[in-house]
Amino acid sequence: MSPPRVLVVDDNRDMAEGIAMLLREISLEVTTAYSGRTALAHLEKDEYAVVVTDVRMPKCDGHQLLDRIRERWPRTQVVLLTAYGSIDSAVAAMKRGASDYLTKPFDNRDLIEVVQRCLTRAGADDVDAARTLAAVTAVLSPDDLFGGLTKALDILRSAAGADDGELFLLEPDGKDALLSIWAGPDGDALIEQMRFGPNVGYPGIVAATGRPVAVQGLLADDPRYLRQAVVARGIRSYACVPLSEPRGSLGSIHLLSRRADFPADRVVGLLEQAAIPITNALRAGLAALREQVDAAAAGHQEGSPAQMRAMLERIRQTAGASHATITLIDPATGLGSRSISTGPVALVCANAEVGAWTECPSVTGSHGFAAERGRRSWPTSCRRGIPDRVSSPCCLPLAVNGRLQGVITFDLGRHVDDRSISRLVPLLVMAQQAAVRVAPHHQGIPHGEVQSGGAPRIQPAPAVELELRCLGPFIIVRGGTVVAPEQFPRAKALSLLQLLALQAGTPLTRDYLIEQLWPCVDPESGANRLHGVVHALRLVIEPRRGDRSWTFVRNRGEFYYLDTTAPLEIDLVRFRRLLERVKAAADTRPEESIDWLEQAAALYRGDLFADEPYAEWCQHERRELQEQQFGALVRLAQLHARHGDPARAVEHAHAALRLAPYRATLLRFLPELLVERGRVGEARAFRDELARAGVDADHQPASLWKRRS
Repeated sequence: MSPPRVLVVDDNRDMAEGIAMLLREISLEVTTAYSGRTALAHLEKDEYAVVVTDVRMPKCDGHQLLDRIRERWPRTQVVLLTAYGSIDSAVAAMKRGASDYLTKPFDNRDLIEVVQRCLTRAGADDVDAARTLAAVTAVLSPDDLFGGLTKALDILRSAAGADDGELFLLEPDGKDALLSIWAGPDGDALIEQMRFGPNVGYPGIVAATGRPVAVQGLLADDPRYLRQAVVARGIRSYACVPLSEPRGSLGSIHLLSRRADFPADRVVGLLEQAAIPITNALRAGLAALREQVDAAAAGHQEGSPAQMRAMLERIRQTAGASHATITLIDPATGLGSRSISTGPVALVCANAEVGAWTECPSVTGSHGFAAERGRRSWPTSCRRGIPDRVSSPCCLPLAVNGRLQGVITFDLGRHVDDRSISRLVPLLVMAQQAAVRVAPHHQGIPHGEVQSGGAPRIQPAPAVELELRCLGPFIIVRGGTVVAPEQFPRAKALSLLQLLALQAGTPLTRDYLIEQLWPCVDPESGANRLHGVVHALRLVIEPRRGDRSWTFVRNRGEFYYLDTTAPLEIDLVRFRRLLERVKAAADTRPEESIDWLEQAAALYRGDLFADEPYAEWCQHERRELQEQQFGALVRLAQLHARHGDPARAVEHAHAALRLAPYRATLLRFLPELLVERGRVGEARAFRDELARAGVDADHQPASLWKRRS
């Protein structure tokens, strides 16, 4: 490929030839012109990447030449050479489209630097794209996949004159786009959001559609771009292309620039060419990871614990984790049936213990999960379910062909950095290959059952022996008799029961319970205290049995939970199951929906644990249940109004207003429905009540309020 072409224009022949000689020394093809008109003639015949022109020339000066170039050859970069006294005019010319300027006399090194910068800005069609692609290809290697991709990203960033670069990889099953590699000065802003779902943000859109995106200068105005911290850094232009293969997309590669004139369309062309070797390297690198899993499995009996441990150890080494555990699922019960670990301690999550897979963020959507440092930033289910000795968990679904065999859990240690999520896709690929080896010997469960959680069951257990009423003041009924708080020999026993009841059968770790009950004690003292409190609780609520086989408060190792298969009823469990059934019925069974909603509304005697209104540990669940009750009341008002019982509609609407007056706007539908059914008086009364709540209900036509004959 021929070198880039530069046109030097100056009416001083010695100056023009001197500049040309200097630029030829850096392997550029240079043509000289001694007037603006001659320069235009050269531009008509040949294409030039850069024009270096003096400002003051007779007949056609540098400003006029700039205007003609911008009009006829907008891709050509223009550098102005100006005397010291005319800097202001040169700056004005840059606002009209000049790429850069130098003041005479100038340093030769400054001229070379400006011209090279302009050549970079000229984009993929004007730089030596072949040389760039050759450099990208040379650094890529399946043996050092991420190292090679990082170097390739830097090469592309430099060649395109971009400020930042990033590469996203797609999860093999979950299909979220995960930020895996980034380079440039704005990395801390780029990692503000590292996961994008399908069609969400530029990474999700490019991955889902398979089409590139180019934005020049208007990034802040594009609603598709979601990372405001990046925009706040001054990034104005963006170019990204998919990394596609015949079976779909592997991810996408992106370049970002602060320049409003960044040639995004031409950079897309460069990225599309670079995407070919990058995609090939990705395919080879991910295939090598699968081969590593197969190599670890070789030499062991198929499906044996030894084989699974060998595969797990290989994945652990790749993750750089201290130790790891596979928890397999019993297809008959859906529970975690067997655990295999690489270290002396099993990392078994409480959700896996009881098959509460819908609580697991890793399993529900086949997503990888890597937690940040600090338990308070984890999802609630992870904070409650993962043992305290795990400092930075990473969880991978063991799934293939629509079936879930189990879950892999790592501890990435206390020194985990912001790049933990960036390594998830290779680990997910290895876990998927391990699932391929496990599947013939372990059936697992259909993944659809995990996502739906199965059909909701609303029948209470027969012959209820223990009833826990959590909605409203906390009330315990055992054998038909209310248990007074004074009957508990230790006050923390009542708090423990509330914690367990709120989870409705999902196990809580010993460490989590200690943290909630005694925040400042050391683990050993907390464990002793917890043992005493559990015993005190059982003395009050458990049936007297000589064999000490507990019915309600159960534990498996360090996990504690209420056994919901026992003769036990918890009102908030029934409340939620009734609403699940309404949701499943949608609008197809209104009479049954009304009945279920009436039952749910009756169960809501008040806010969760209303006798402890300032308890912080249940504030999230309290607000969530308030929202669910409000939604149930509004839905009841709608259904009753539409199906001939306006009195009940108004009753439930009033109850919704009392519960959440700030949500009154959601009830503006009721006056109109009442008027349509001839209940104008009730409609006016309720309209007045909405007005007192600050809601304008007079949005209906005035004729609607006339009594119909």
